[in-house]
Formats: sequence, C-alpha cells, structure tokens
Amino acid sequence: MSRGSRIVRGAALIVLAWNQWALTRRCLDSLLASELDQAEVIVVDNGSEDDTAAGLAAYADRLRILSLPDNQGFVRGMNAGIAAARPDDDVVLLNNDLVFTQRDWLGRLRDAAYAAPEHGVVGCRLLGPEPEGRLYHAGGFIEADELWGQQTESGIVERDLGQYERTRRVQAIAFALAYLRRDCLERIGLLDTVFHSYFEDTDYCLRAADAGIASVVAGAVTLRHDQHGSTREDGGFRARLWAASRATFAARWQGRLKAGYRGQVLWQGATRGGEAYAQLARQLVRRLDARGARMAFAPVAPEALDAQDFRLDLAARRRWTPPADVAVMAAGGEHFARAAGRCRIGIGNSDWQRVPASWAAAANTLDLLLVPDAFQRQAFQSAGVTTAVELLPIGVDRDYCHPRVPAVPHPRGAFVFLAVVEDLARDAPERLLDAFRAAFASEAGVELLVYLRPGRGRARSRAALAPLVEGQANIRLLDGWAFPWAQRAQLLASIDCYVTARRGGAWDPLAAEALACGKALVATDFGSCGALARAHGLAVACTGLVEDARHPGACWAEPEVAALTAQLLAAWAARGAPDAADRAQRFAAHHDIEDSADRLLAHIARLGRFRASPARPPAHAPVQLQRPASGQIVVLGMHRSGTSSVAGLLARMGAHVGPQDDLLVGPDNPKGHYESGRLHGACLRRLAAAGGDWMHPPTSSPPAAVDAFRREVAALLDGFEAHRPWLIKEPRLCLLVRELLPLLTRPVFVMVVRAPQAVARSLATRDAMQADAALALWAHYNREAFAASRGWPRLLVDYDALLAEPVASMQRLLSGLQALGVAGLAALPEAEVGAWIDAPAAHSTPSFAGLREDQAALWAAICDGSILADPPAPGAP
Repeated sequence: MSRGSRIVRGAALIVLAWNQWALTRRCLDSLLASELDQAEVIVVDNGSEDDTAAGLAAYADRLRILSLPDNQGFVRGMNAGIAAARPDDDVVLLNNDLVFTQRDWLGRLRDAAYAAPEHGVVGCRLLGPEPEGRLYHAGGFIEADELWGQQTESGIVERDLGQYERTRRVQAIAFALAYLRRDCLERIGLLDTVFHSYFEDTDYCLRAADAGIASVVAGAVTLRHDQHGSTREDGGFRARLWAASRATFAARWQGRLKAGYRGQVLWQGATRGGEAYAQLARQLVRRLDARGARMAFAPVAPEALDAQDFRLDLAARRRWTPPADVAVMAAGGEHFARAAGRCRIGIGNSDWQRVPASWAAAANTLDLLLVPDAFQRQAFQSAGVTTAVELLPIGVDRDYCHPRVPAVPHPRGAFVFLAVVEDLARDAPERLLDAFRAAFASEAGVELLVYLRPGRGRARSRAALAPLVEGQANIRLLDGWAFPWAQRAQLLASIDCYVTARRGGAWDPLAAEALACGKALVATDFGSCGALARAHGLAVACTGLVEDARHPGACWAEPEVAALTAQLLAAWAARGAPDAADRAQRFAAHHDIEDSADRLLAHIARLGRFRASPARPPAHAPVQLQRPASGQIVVLGMHRSGTSSVAGLLARMGAHVGPQDDLLVGPDNPKGHYESGRLHGACLRRLAAAGGDWMHPPTSSPPAAVDAFRREVAALLDGFEAHRPWLIKEPRLCLLVRELLPLLTRPVFVMVVRAPQAVARSLATRDAMQADAALALWAHYNREAFAASRGWPRLLVDYDALLAEPVASMQRLLSGLQALGVAGLAALPEAEVGAWIDAPAAHSTPSFAGLREDQAALWAAICDGSILADPPAPGAP
C-alpha cells in the first residue's frame, strides 16, 4: 500500500486469495475503507484461475500483489506473504471471505497484542453471514479424543449479544484472522508446511504456548466471516484436506492433549430444572475440563441435554469407570449419598435456616461439602453435619453478564422490575404483587414483569397468579416463553431492577448476574441473597421464620410487605445512577466464576490426589530474543523524579531529542525539560479525552482517543527515525506508553526513579499537593510505568544516585545501553557531566517512613531492583 508519512512500526495485512474473485473484491473494498493507519496490504494470489488477477490489477496503487504460480495451500500461501512483509512489521493473516464491518478493527487488535508482553497471537470475534448475527468464533479449544475443534468455549453458535467483549486468553484462535506480533513470529517461526490447510492454526497456537506465548481474543473487535467461502462447491476437496491435516495434527498433539488431563471427575447434577444446580453444571463442567480435569457428566434424573453445548455433551457421552477418581454432586441434599466416586464432594444450597435431617445424614457420607456462603454453612452444620464444610463462592460469568449487553428497551420507557417464579411456595410472588401494588398503584412509568420459568411448576404458578394480575396494566406475566440459556443476560439488561422476594434462602444465580449487568437488586434479607443485598443492593426485612410445609421442621423467612414496598420505591428513586456501570464491573471482578473454578479444582485435585499440573514454560518477553536495540529510547518517570536531568544527559551523550524549537522550557526547569512540545500536547489531549489530567489519571481508554494519540505521536516519530538513537520523554507517558508500544521497534525503556518522599515534597512545593495525594500519585505512575514496560529491555536510573555520583551514574547508563545494542552514544567529559548535573546531594538512604504498606512494598522492589524481574504471566483460563 502506498504510504505517505511512515509510522515507526508497520503492519503487513496479508490477504490470501484463491479464485472466488467476488469474495476477494468485497473483502478488499471493506478492508481499504477501514482505518488502516498506513498498514501495508499484501494480496497473495494463490494461483487463481478466475478473474482474480485481472481484478487485482485495479487495486495495484493501493496494495502489493504477490502472485504464486499455482495453489500452494493456505499454509504456503500465507508463509509467502509473511516472507514478503518488511522485517520489523507485525503481520495480520486475513481470509478473503472476511468483511470488515468495524472501522477501527486494526487499532483494537493492536491494543490486545501489546496489552502484555506474552500476547503474541491475537484473534477476534467473528460473526457468520446470517442477518441475525450469530457468533461463530470467539476463541476456542480442541478436545483430545476426536480432535473436534470448537470455536467458542461451549461449542454453541449463539446469537451475538455482546459475549466475550474482553481480551481473553484462549487455547487457540481461527486463522481466518490472526494478528502475529513480530517478536513472537520470530520466536515461533512460520506456519508449519506439514499442513496444507486446516489444523495449522491450532498447531501454531499450541506451539506458541510451548514458547510461553499467549493466544488471545480481542473482544473489542467483531468482523463478519463467511465460513469456508473460498472452498465452496469444491467436490469434496475441503473434506480431503481436513482429514489429511487432522491425521498430521493427531500424530503430533493428540498424545500430549490426552496427557494434559490430571484425573477423572464425575459431575452429577442437572442441566434443566432447578436453575441454580443447572447453572453450576453449565458454568463449571467446561471450566474444570479446560483446567485438566477429565469431566464426565451424569444427570441425577432423566433429562435431555442441549446437544449444542459441545463440552457438556462431550462430558455426558464420555465413558467412565466406576468409581470415578472424584465425584461432584451438585444437586439437592437428598442426592448426596449417591455420589459415585472414591472421593465425594457435594455442593450444598439450602432454602432453610437448618436443612432437613435427611440432608444432613446424606451430607455426612461426603468427604467434603462446599457451600457458597456463611449462611449455607450454618444451615448444614446446625443440622448436625460433621463432614468438613468449606466456602466456595459462586461468581458470575463476566463474558456474558456485563453492563454493555444490548438491551431491548421498554416500548414506553417504563422502569421495569423483574421477578422470577420457579417454585410458588418458595418465591412468594403474592407478597411481591401486594407490595408492588402498594408502591405503584397509580404510577404509569413503572412495570413489574413476572417470569414464570418453564418446568413442572409453571402451570400451577400460572393458575395461582393469573387472577391476581387480571386488570393490572403495569403487571405482566411472562409465561410460556423459553429462551436459550446463553441469552439470559439480555433479559437482565432489558430491566432496571431484579427482585427476589423469596421465602427461601438458596443461592439465586440471577441476583449476582443482575448486579454484574449494572441493575439494582431488591432481595429478602435472609439466606444467600440477603447477604448479597446487604452488601450491594436493598435488603427487605422479614416478619420472622415460617415452616416450609413440604419439609416439616425446616424454616424459611417471610418477607415483610411494607418493607418490600419501601425498597421497591427506593430502587425506583435511585434510578439512573451514573456510576452503575463502574459498580457493576467492580462487583463482577470480585465475583468471577473463573475464581470459583480455580478454587473448586484445588479441592478436587487435593482430595483426588491428582497429578500435578504440567510445568508452564516461562512467559515470553521481547527482551528474551536478545536482538540489538533499535536506538529508540523512552524515558519513563514520575513528575519531579529527575527525568529532565536524565533526558538532558542522554541528549549530550548523542541521543536525538527533536528540533530545538520544539523542546519545552518552563519556570520549574529553566535549563529545559528535553521534552517535545508536540509530544506534551498529544499527552495532554489524550488524558483530557478520557476526562482526566496528569494529577487525576483517567480510568478509561476511549478507542478514538487512543487512535488519535497514536497518530499524533507516529507523525512526530517519523521525523526522529533518521536520527537514531533518539529519545522521547514526558512524565505522562508512564500512563500512556502501552498505547505507543505498537509504534516502537525494539525500544529501550530508561526508568527514572526517585524516593517517594522527595517527590511528594517537590509536588507540595510546586503544586501545593497534600502528602498523601502526592504519594498515591507517585505509586500510581510507577506501577503503570513498570507494568507497561514489563518484558521489554529496561534500565533503572536512581535520581538520588545521579545527583550524588553523576559521572559514575552516566557510565552505568551508557554501559547498560551499549550492552543492549544501542549505538551512537558516547561518554561525556567529567566537567560536562558536572556542569549539567549541578545539584550535588548526598545519596539518600531508602526510607519507608510515612508510606502505606503497598507503597513501601513498591519502593522496596524499586530499591532492590526486583521490580525489573518479569514475573510469570498468569495462567490461561
């Protein structure tokens, strides 16, 4: 592609075409209309025999064409494109049946690629061609038995309702689109030519994992992909390719995949009926399997599984030899004694203050009972359970339940309360109806939606409630309506408040999911939901305990109608809270189903004496390639930490800092900041676009602001490139440098640090900042700077040491840069160093006085240099 001003690091977008010119033309038209930031488009014509060659000629001024003599297959065709790319460019592999429906797709892929040093293979969400928008790919896995790869975690092709919007680590991505970071590509190599087409993508991702390189999905990118568009009507050609590649893949990986299982687990429970237990099975069986527990599933009562849920269906089809290593019984307490494993774990969930004696007796046959909270533990132990009872908090699936799930708004804009009725006696809908009528008898802008969950009790609930709501314009029964379980969050997204006026105290998954979606919660102050409402919602007082007639001696609570009325009014009065989305995200981060799966697996592995997890390879970092640095130097340091002194010193040693008339000079530093005014302005605008400034760092990164910032800095650095080595310095880069990583080629980060107390004193003098605020800001800047530069070549410069020993500090800095491969710098005469560093001071002894515990730990890690040690990357989910 023709480039005007060249950004420092480029990206080569490689489109592979084989016949199907109409598809290729559609792909190129949508691609070239998107925001490419001058990336180079390379089209590899894989021996097409149709109009492709002639059609491409019309695009010759906007892309580079590489013509192969014949169809060499996906792997060799893409490898040819990679070989044609500039050596420092990142590479993006693209199928010609993609449609680029999102203009900023490339920028968001870059964000994900450079979010962590170990991210090297990046995919995105891919929709199919259907008009309703079905999600075909969001990163998936391959099972070890039959090697049927799945492109989502469950294998279900769902409607797109905003699932998987975060950047997530996955086992593999589909190479219909793959962003390959250049340093990772150099480490892994090209696609393996033992594959013609198919399985090469999963093979590549597994090879990457062996090198400590993570495959991730950028949830912020959604494109359209016509599945197998380039191989339609091929007379069985695709099937033959697939079979041959599968055999090759099996020979290499099947044994290792099977060996990754640490032990066998039988999950006994339900996927239909009893929503709490069904949710546990749907949420946790696949997560445990992904973590190395070979999962089998057996229902406690006859039921029809959802065959589309591949991982759960796979578990149900698996043969297992009784007894299993570990049995997990996730069902009512009456089933606990049926746990069929050498080690038996129950997951308990009680509606009552004390469980029935039969439940307690069954629980005592277990090796371990897990319950979601303290109420549940007391309910079992007070009934005489002597088996060990431990807490297993049940989190929410943040990939499905979040504030940005697309809602279906009420047609008249009413405020909507939602209640779910599954068990007429337990859920107390008649008390809710009384309270709602008392609160909103004449309020037209409020509606109560009562969802009658499908199941054996639905007809009875309908018969009981229909007469009570007859003639009520603002109360509706939602009856006879079933929807896929994966779409539950859209129901929650379309309401304003979830109400559970239950008598029963059992864990209700929808209560936490409503909070994660940013909705208000009103719940009876009893049991598991009561604890949740006290902490995060509105709790409804009870009149006292009443006996559950179906379980003599087992008591639950009676919600007080007047208290329920008051809390419904309170929820309505608080409507439109501006911080609802932030609160929802904080709640979900602290109540994550992934944490629940980790804790459950730890219990299973301990009791079942599972094999240890295979050792993970060290996480990849660009610095490990030991390639010489390019001569790009980025000076990072908090305000008032000496970055101007260090930048000026480097400038005198030979580093280019830009035109003299662009360098800032201020009253607080009359000798000069050695800081580009253009860079300074770009940083100011970037922070302001997110609603912050240097003293009040923003918490969000608006995509448009990130892209505008990158473009401004790229234009600046274009002028620097002819003058390597060069440096840039701006204290605000501590907050923003991660966004610039895609522009930089083998940079070196010079981390300038200063004692926090000295920084705080300086900020107090210059900016009248309070000590605690200044120290908190020092910690934030340093954490961000060291986190963003993790895995890249770094040197630490202590400003106090520079003042005390300027010549020795200069020599250490020069030696460090030269050892990393930076050429073109020279040592300064002692007099010149002394003339520049003209504020001699005794090297201060590290002090921790007045620091919070976390600040003291950060300063200690800086002082002993351990902050430069790159910790291992977090494990894959």
